[in-house]
Amino acid sequence: MNKITKNKITLGLAQINTMVGNIKHNSNLLAKHCQDLQTDLILFPEMAISGYPCHDLWQKNYFVEKCQQQIQQISTFLPQNSLALLGCPFWQNNKLYNAVALANNQQIVQVIAKKSLPNTGVFCEKRYFQPATTLSYFSHQNFDFALLICEDFWDKKNWLLLQEQTFDAVLVLNSSPYSASKPHIRKKLAKQLATMLQKPLVYLNQVGGQDGLVFDGDSFAIDKQGNLVLQMANFSEDLAKISLDKTGKIEILHQQNLPYTSNNLAQQYTASVLGLGDYLHKNSFQKVIIGMSGGIDSAIVASIAVDALGPYSVNLYALPTQFNSQQSYFDAKLCAENLKINLQILDIEPIFQQFLTSLQSQNLSDLAIENLQARIRGNVLMAIANSSGSLLLSTGNKSELACGYATLYGDMCGGFNPIADFYKTTIYQLAEWRNQNLCTIGKNSNLNIIPANILQKEPSAELRPNQKDSDSLPPYFILDQILFALIEEQKSVTQVANLGFELDLVQKIATMLYRNEFKRQQATVGAKTSDMCFNLDWLYPISNSFIE
Repeated sequence: MNKITKNKITLGLAQINTMVGNIKHNSNLLAKHCQDLQTDLILFPEMAISGYPCHDLWQKNYFVEKCQQQIQQISTFLPQNSLALLGCPFWQNNKLYNAVALANNQQIVQVIAKKSLPNTGVFCEKRYFQPATTLSYFSHQNFDFALLICEDFWDKKNWLLLQEQTFDAVLVLNSSPYSASKPHIRKKLAKQLATMLQKPLVYLNQVGGQDGLVFDGDSFAIDKQGNLVLQMANFSEDLAKISLDKTGKIEILHQQNLPYTSNNLAQQYTASVLGLGDYLHKNSFQKVIIGMSGGIDSAIVASIAVDALGPYSVNLYALPTQFNSQQSYFDAKLCAENLKINLQILDIEPIFQQFLTSLQSQNLSDLAIENLQARIRGNVLMAIANSSGSLLLSTGNKSELACGYATLYGDMCGGFNPIADFYKTTIYQLAEWRNQNLCTIGKNSNLNIIPANILQKEPSAELRPNQKDSDSLPPYFILDQILFALIEEQKSVTQVANLGFELDLVQKIATMLYRNEFKRQQATVGAKTSDMCFNLDWLYPISNSFIE
């Protein structure tokens, strides 16, 4: 163990991937890293014992009690004179708190509760927890620390409270999910707070996928001048040791130097890979299947799947009818070959014709006939998934889901959608990026995966002769700008039109957006990469009579 000195303290940072509800796994992980880090103060993320978010698991008293019981067990693994910060749901005075238990190798020394409870977007902590009435501080080995639990840091009212206190450093323990804008904002705020207080700041975040959320890690330390002193990995588990002296100087004692993904497209792609991989691992799936159309969406999903799982855990199927071109098959086959996977062909034209014959008396509309093909594909792929114990991946992008340009119980079938939060224009950018770059956490070391023709040809659902997406939708580079303004920026039709778009077009897109909520609420979970993800952030009524 590090020698205790009056003017210096060592900190161990454990950026870990926990499993919601798996208290034994999480406790073993914490105990292991208590032994690995061997520092005076050992930091773990918010709710490290229970995993985050647990939602209504937190309402089960026996679950919370089991979490609290594990703290004592973990403390036995602590080196003498070490103090561990263990994120945990905690009952005190008949109130449940989002808390951090400070434990040494004998007992719980102190319990610090979260003051600011987030209740927007993906968070609903006021449903479960009581807030602390004040910010909390603790002392260890002649050092005084301000401890902030996630939203305590983001709530600027707390910054004023910190200015009134005397302490040596700020510690921030987080379970802060990724979105494309988040990494930059985190560091910007951290630098502002550190320089305002003239105190060093240590920010520790969890990593890993949990249902649709992706936690990117991206932990760091900033000195009192606002300089980034320590940068840990993003999208990977990581450990680091630092020292802090009484002048506020931070020194790196040990760092694993894992790759850091800084490019925005790379981060979005990697988040999707991590989200898919953890969704499968944490739900005990070993393999996935994907319907390959020869289009950009299924191609990028296949690429993400192979990066997450490797080629041997991914099965690809082409399911053509008379309307699928030979070129689409060639494109799908070449993409599969680039991924080192054999593309299996299941001709569904005979099934399609049998359906048409059986339903001849019903006078099906042209749209119903188009959707029938998608639903046959969904049925066939779900049957294969059912039989093989695999998970079917859905391949619809955010632009399509926004406009309802997707078939319920057809191409919307699946258990997870890695690209549900990517607009179509972003899909193309991600494909071009992945063709030229490797994913830092990926299991595929090949470049140029997605064939040039897939990137260049006009998108088509191929459900009728010579069909193009542009028959029903404006060009995606226009559509996505309108959708972004309506969804992410929450602008009105008039406000979007004032950006330079035709009013009638904006009205048409807005009507499609709001009237297809019933489809989106039946869509599968997908990896959140934006600030307004449909299945986590966007809460819109299905039955709604207000259309601007």
